[in-house]
Amino acid sequence: MVKRVKLDGILIRLVTCITLIFSPVIFAEELSTYSKFPKSSKTEVIPFPVEFASDITLNGIEELVFLPGMYKPEEEDFFSYAFSWTHKPEKGQVFQKSEIQEFIVAYYKGLYKAVSDGKEYEPAVTMEQADEEYTGQISWVEPFVTKKKQTLHFKGNQVYCEKINELRWYFLVSPQGSPHSVWDELQSIKPSNC
Repeated sequence: MVKRVKLDGILIRLVTCITLIFSPVIFAEELSTYSKFPKSSKTEVIPFPVEFASDITLNGIEELVFLPGMYKPEEEDFFSYAFSWTHKPEKGQVFQKSEIQEFIVAYYKGLYKAVSDGKEYEPAVTMEQADEEYTGQISWVEPFVTKKKQTLHFKGNQVYCEKINELRWYFLVSPQGSPHSVWDELQSIKPSNC
């Protein structure tokens, strides 16, 4: 009985890892929040709330654009990607910096747990905000490939699309600090117009 439970846990972890790593290749969908990105990138669309981070109370979609070296630690663009969160806000709903920071913590905590067979790890997130622009760092353990401590640098912004009542957060993420050529590639990923 114990062996079966352990095997089930291993199978669940394996399926989760394969889905998270290869679903951009297998299940790529057309993106609605990005209009331009490198042709060699992989993409993915996930409905919110995401299963591994149910504490994020957004109702919408997440779209991801992975640079080619996303899962190749020997590449300069390892773990470098863009993601957007799209949400249909209630009338007058505004999110404060602290709430967005909590969402980022919940997202990376849940992602780590989903890939690491249920192990817990609390990422440390620092974030600065100037108007609708965000910059910060995420300190966590990268669970997919290296399983080592990693600091991710991120830049983000918030856009409200009034015509369609849609709130979008756009993030660029990389372990490479700025300025690095990876950021030029990340900044070539262009949001679509509302």
